[in-house]
Amino acid sequence: MMRSIDLFAGCGGLARGLENAGFECIAFNEINKDAADSFSLNFPTALRLDGDIRQSLSNSIIEEKIIPLLSGQDLDLITGGPPCQGFSGLGHRRSFTIEKKDIPTNHLYQEMIRVINKLQPKVFLFENVQGLLSSRWDSSGIKGEIFRDVYQSFSSIDGYVCQPTLIHAYNFGVPQNRPRVMIIGIKEKILEKNNLKPVKFDINYPNLRIHELLRNNGGLFPDGSEHAPSIPEAIGDLEFDDWNENEKYHRYPATSDFQKKMRSKLNKNSKKQILTDHIVSNHSVKVQSRFQYMIDNNISNIRELPDHMRTKKFSQKLLPREWIDGKPTITCCSNSDDYVHYSQPRALSVREWARLQTFPDHHLFSGPRTTGGVRRAGNPDKGNWNREVPKYTQIGNAVPPFLAEAVGERIKSIILGKC
Repeated sequence: MMRSIDLFAGCGGLARGLENAGFECIAFNEINKDAADSFSLNFPTALRLDGDIRQSLSNSIIEEKIIPLLSGQDLDLITGGPPCQGFSGLGHRRSFTIEKKDIPTNHLYQEMIRVINKLQPKVFLFENVQGLLSSRWDSSGIKGEIFRDVYQSFSSIDGYVCQPTLIHAYNFGVPQNRPRVMIIGIKEKILEKNNLKPVKFDINYPNLRIHELLRNNGGLFPDGSEHAPSIPEAIGDLEFDDWNENEKYHRYPATSDFQKKMRSKLNKNSKKQILTDHIVSNHSVKVQSRFQYMIDNNISNIRELPDHMRTKKFSQKLLPREWIDGKPTITCCSNSDDYVHYSQPRALSVREWARLQTFPDHHLFSGPRTTGGVRRAGNPDKGNWNREVPKYTQIGNAVPPFLAEAVGERIKSIILGKC
C-alpha cells in the first residue's frame, strides 16, 4: 500500500476512494469533531490530528508525530480540500457583506503548502469547488483572481510540476454532475523518469476561457468515460420510508450493478446486509402534498409550482428518473431537502445522499442528521466562523469516492512508472 496524509479531511470521501486505489491514510487533520469522528470510524488506524491545522499540524507536530510514522521512507501523497466558504455558487445560500479576503479560512491553502514543503511527498492533490475559478478577493477585485493566486502558490512549490483541472464526477460513474477544481503537483524527477508532461496551462489566459481550458483536460489527471447510473439505479433498493434504527438490515436485494457495488463489502448474504442511516424526515402534510404534486405533474423545480404552493426556499428540485442525454444534472450540496425523491413525497435519507456521492454502504457517519441553516453556514458578518457539520453536510462537502479512486489510480500509475 502507498501512504497518504489527508488534510481538511472531512468524513473521508477522498480517503475512501484512495483506499480503493491502493493508498493507506496514515494521518489526517479535520477541525470539526463530528466529521473527524466519521473519518475515524472508517479509518481507525490513521493518526487523528483534530483542530485548527495551524496548531494540530504545526511544524513541531510534524516532526514529533508524522515523520516517525514514515520510518525514513518518502511519503507518497498529501491531499487536501481547504474550506471554501463563499466560493460555492450552489451551496452559498446567503449574502454576507464581509469580503472573501477577510474570511480567515479562505487562506488555509497556504497551510497545506507549508505541510507539503515540510514533508515533501511524491505527489500532492488540492481540490475545491468550481466557484473558485471565478471568485474575487473583494468587490473591487478581478474575476478569477483567487484561483490565480491559489494556482500560482501551488505551482511555485520548489521541485514540483503542477497541472490544474476542472473535472466532472459523472465521467467516473457518479450519479451527479459534481464539478471539482483540482491541482496536482508531482515531483519533477518522477515526471522526468516517466517522460510525462502536464497539459499546458497559462495563468494569464482570459478568465472567460479558464473553464473551457480546464474542463476534463486529462494529462496528469484520468480520462473518464464511465456510465453514470440513473437515480433509481443508485437508490432504488432503498425505496421505502418507514425504516428505523431497529431494522438493522437491507429490506430488498440489490437490483443494479451500482447497488451491488455499494453493498459489496457488507455480508454477501443479501438478507443479512446491514443498513444504516436510512431514516427519512417527518414532513408535514402540507409539505408532503407539495412534493406529491411535483411527482404527479413531473414538476422539476419548486419555482414551477402554482403560486399557492410556492415557498421561500432557495431551490428544491424533483430528482429525475432518467438523465437527459445520459448526463447527470444534479449536484448534492449540504441541504438535506435540496431534492425530492423521484417517487415518494419526501427528501432523501442520509444513506441515499451518501449513495449519490458513491459512499459505499459500509461507510459510517457520526453526528446529527442535519441542523439549522445559520448553524450550518456560520455568520461571517458577525465574526462567527463556527460551522456545524451534520451528516448531510459532511456528505455534501466530500469528494465522491468513485472520482477519488480514479484520480488515485492515475497518481499510483505515475508514481510506479506504469502510466
